[in-house]
Amino acid sequence: MRHLVIAVRIAAVRLGFAFGSLLPLQRRVVLATSHSSTLGGNLAFIDEELRRRHPAIRIVVIAHRPARGVRGRVSALVAALSAGYQLARARVFVVDDYFFPIYVVDKRPDTTIAQTWHASGAFKKIGYSVLDKSFGADELLTSRVAIHSNYDICLVASQSAAPHYAEAFRQPLGRFVSRLGIPRTDVLFGDRVPQMKEAIRRRYVIPEGRKVILYAPTFRGDSVINARTPEDLDLRTLQQGLGQDHIILLRLHPFVRERTRIGADLQGFAIDVSDYPDINELMLVSDLLVTDYSSAIYEYSLLGRPMIFFAPDHEAYERERGFYFDYRTGVPGPVFETTQQVVDYIRAGEFDADRVRAFALASFDVADGRSSSRFVDEVVVPGLAGRPVLPAETREGDLAGRSEAGTALH
Repeated sequence: MRHLVIAVRIAAVRLGFAFGSLLPLQRRVVLATSHSSTLGGNLAFIDEELRRRHPAIRIVVIAHRPARGVRGRVSALVAALSAGYQLARARVFVVDDYFFPIYVVDKRPDTTIAQTWHASGAFKKIGYSVLDKSFGADELLTSRVAIHSNYDICLVASQSAAPHYAEAFRQPLGRFVSRLGIPRTDVLFGDRVPQMKEAIRRRYVIPEGRKVILYAPTFRGDSVINARTPEDLDLRTLQQGLGQDHIILLRLHPFVRERTRIGADLQGFAIDVSDYPDINELMLVSDLLVTDYSSAIYEYSLLGRPMIFFAPDHEAYERERGFYFDYRTGVPGPVFETTQQVVDYIRAGEFDADRVRAFALASFDVADGRSSSRFVDEVVVPGLAGRPVLPAETREGDLAGRSEAGTALH
């Protein structure tokens, strides 16, 4: 059955692409995601930058979230046809994750395809790196589809992470560039930060005078459709130990469809902020982050604030997904397995700021609030003009651009 589903999806994409290829390329930018019904992260920041500075450029948004059952398959078929057509018509096509239609066509020579990815660092394994795991693509898919192919440029936060992405995508190292920065980090810098913080505090009625804990676990499960949230962190134990001077903002992973029920006894301490579109903005109002395996740790490190890792299922997650570095020694904060340990650590207040800062410096070659602008100037505008997106860059050449672009850390 799965053979048939893959074959039908491939046929749908190629049909849409064949039809679009009969027509000339257009000066348009497609921003595409296959995991959400709206743009977020890098794509949202690129979209905002384009509309602000280049309102005449036509932008096409493809935002499709997978669904279960017959309706989900029909929706996916229609999305595949549309994506194939748009892929054939656009001069610039930008994605932020795995995007199936790109991998099953021979792209037109004058089309630029940019992969911005949604995780700043090489943390959890992805792509071809997880063929031996229960998560992600398997050999049935990769025998039919050259996943992560056809990219002209891939953004990475640092050249130290580039070899891991090159392995995961099976792409030449020269296609991975860090000197542009990561667009979604722009929100952490600039004059708009105070206004955003105030707006979030009003929206969720966050009281003054309390420390704010942002709890942002990643999802569990072997597919986007079946994503679920862990339930090991005991909110009531947190409330008993920290409730007098802390509150907790609960932000589930966007793939998770079921919301956490917060009981009446937790009102005033726990606030569900999962409906907020940008986790990076939520970071601004928090004093510390509690997570498990979320790549949000990279952006959070730019703020220089403490992080705590709650990972009672570390060994199981290692088997299911795996990491690019040793988890316990590589993350920028202590790893705990019980809620009481988290309470005790927060109450003690002895945080290692140097560890967080060192992690940020190692993880980002550029972070200065101008990444979206550089991406538009150096990828989108040349791509629309039919010029090569960027010359192939060696690792040393990309690092040389670091001093020109600049690095700013909070």
